[in-house]
Amino acid sequence: MKKKNYGLVGYPLGHSLSPFIHGEIFKRNNLGHDYSLYEISPAELEKKYELLSLLDGFNVTIPLKELIIPYCESLDDSSSCGAVNCVKEKVGYNTDVYGFKKSIEILGASFKQGSRVCLLGYGGAGKMVAHAVGKAGGKLTVAEIDVSRLKNCPENTKTVQINELKGEFDLLINSTPVGMHPNTDASPIDFERVSAEFVLDIVYNPSETKLLRLAKQKGAKVLNGLTMLVWQAIKSHEIWYGGKADEDGAEEIIKAVEKKLI
Repeated sequence: MKKKNYGLVGYPLGHSLSPFIHGEIFKRNNLGHDYSLYEISPAELEKKYELLSLLDGFNVTIPLKELIIPYCESLDDSSSCGAVNCVKEKVGYNTDVYGFKKSIEILGASFKQGSRVCLLGYGGAGKMVAHAVGKAGGKLTVAEIDVSRLKNCPENTKTVQINELKGEFDLLINSTPVGMHPNTDASPIDFERVSAEFVLDIVYNPSETKLLRLAKQKGAKVLNGLTMLVWQAIKSHEIWYGGKADEDGAEEIIKAVEKKLI
């Protein structure tokens, strides 16, 4: 089979784990395709989009997940959350949604009708989570430092300044970067006035954030963001060429990435 070219576009990309993760998925599909990083700023996107369109497929990360939409000729239903992170033949998809749902399933939690869900942060990832929870009928509370961001929350969403958050929840999701390496001593909340049965932190470096540590001390079942990162990548391969990875394969990739993070 002819070698194909895929990649990740965003700015800045730094020491992205994506080439390693996608390389592992190619191996499990017995393929030797390339996955490269394309560091493109918002100002450069228009000029460089044609270069990207020559790729066999690509992923999109911050700050381009919304800015890439006008360049797509059509959008898959998965991108109805207002963000695109995967493109094939100028069609935009959102595989973060799949990775998020898979993470919740693996955690053993739910955001279905009536579930009390608390979302920390309402940036790009937060909007995707809020859209998925709202569509499933979950009872959503969104907590933000910048309350001006909360204007466009889904209907029937309770909004609160993060320092005033309190209550009991079935599921709490952190979509903020608080606690990410190197600021590992930070947590978006302290759990003094909050409790949750399940906690998902989309931060994956470190593998156990301060938020997850505090949540475990309160008896919560927890999961970091690595599961979401790997499963959204697996879904991209499915879109691009029908690639697959099973639960065991995904777990092996997750463990391999954890070793790289140590």
